[in-house]
Amino acid sequence: MRKINILKAIVDLLWIFSMPVVLLIIGFSIAIFFIDLGALNIEMNSVNFNNNDVLSKVLFFVSLINYLLIIAALYFFRKVLNYFIRVKIFKETVIKSFQKIGNLLIISGFISFLISILSKIYFEQKVTLEFGLNQHLVIICLGLFFLVLSEIFKIAKNQKQENDLTI
Repeated sequence: MRKINILKAIVDLLWIFSMPVVLLIIGFSIAIFFIDLGALNIEMNSVNFNNNDVLSKVLFFVSLINYLLIIAALYFFRKVLNYFIRVKIFKETVIKSFQKIGNLLIISGFISFLISILSKIYFEQKVTLEFGLNQHLVIICLGLFFLVLSEIFKIAKNQKQENDLTI
């Protein structure tokens, strides 16, 4: 039980540090179409947004939305950890939260992969194919892991209900 409290403390700390960033993202996403991105030298997820054209601003806006998806997944993970600390492991909310976390992370992984490809093509004018482990693949695999975990918890919940009915 001590390990889950340590994990909860780390996740809460990440949550607290990400909230000011979320407020900045909301304010910055509104102002993004009115400011010159070339003068700011902005880099997010190893993508440099120095141009002042529409595609650069759209890619930057989508990157901000992608960050909010990861923050939403973090919120649902905090919710799951609260249930785990209270030893309410097989609640339907836990299973649904695992599904939501998985779906959000998969969507976020694909969005960041597409942003990476489009920015490489648009800003650097080159197409490269890289094999190996990268951040996009890890996020997609983590999302799939949470979806599998959701299915495992669903099966375990049904087994627990059957076991409780057995005399």
